[in-house]
Amino acid sequence: MSSPFPFSTSNSPAVIQHKRSQILEALIKADPRFGAIPVRSVKYSTLQLMLQYYDAVFLGGILGQRYHSIKVTASSRLLSAAGKFIHPKMLTAYPDAEIRMSSDFLFRMKEGPFELNGLTVPTPQEAFLVVFEHELCHAVEFAYYGATGHSSRFMYFAHGVFGHTKHTHELPTIAAETTQKTGISVGSHVSFPYEGQTLSGIVSYLGKSARVMVASPRGNYYMNNDHSKTYLKYQVPVSLLTRIP
Repeated sequence: MSSPFPFSTSNSPAVIQHKRSQILEALIKADPRFGAIPVRSVKYSTLQLMLQYYDAVFLGGILGQRYHSIKVTASSRLLSAAGKFIHPKMLTAYPDAEIRMSSDFLFRMKEGPFELNGLTVPTPQEAFLVVFEHELCHAVEFAYYGATGHSSRFMYFAHGVFGHTKHTHELPTIAAETTQKTGISVGSHVSFPYEGQTLSGIVSYLGKSARVMVASPRGNYYMNNDHSKTYLKYQVPVSLLTRIP
C-alpha cells in the first residue's frame, strides 16, 4: 500500500543525520553569526530558510501545500518552552500558522551535549533544529487531522521522519533553572511581600519573573476552568518568593 504522505515516515538514523547536517551547514553559511557558540543572533530570514529547507528535504513540500502561510519567529519571551506551534482556532482549507522558537534558551546554551526528544546532539544549533523538528511534527499532524498533541500518532511522525523517541527535553530554560535553584515551579504555593503585607498564592507562570494567582473575592481571573473561586494576578520577582511547603 502506498503512503498517504508525500514524505518518508521510515527514515534511517543515518539518513536523518545526513539531512539535518546538510540543513545546518546551509543555515550557518547563510547566517555565520548563527554558527557561533554561544549563538549571538539568528536572522528572521534564517528562520524562514530553515522552514523552507525542512519542508523540501524532509516533508516533500507538504507545508507549502497545506498552509496559506506558516512563519517561524524567535521570541525572547518564550521562557517555559523551547518551541511552540501556534495553529489557527478554526481550521480552513489553507490556514495560517506560526512556529515560535525560544531565542532565550538558544542564546544561553553553550557546551553540549544536549538531551532532547530522545536524541543526544553536540551543539546549540543542532539542539535548535531538533526542537524545530518537534514543532514541525505538530504542524504536519494539524495539517492532516486538524488537531495535534503528543499522542501515538504524533510520535509516528516524530520517530519516522526525524528519529525522535520522546517528546521531552532537558534544555536549560529559565523556568527549569529557577526550579532547580529555588524549588519553585508552576503550581507551587508561595508567599511574597506586597505593600506592607504578605500575600500567598499559586505560581501560574515562571520565567524571568513569576505570575502568582492570589485568591480574592475581588478577583477577575479563574484557574483551570474552576469558576468557584476568583483570583487577582501579580507579577513578582522570583527573588521575593518564599515557597510554602
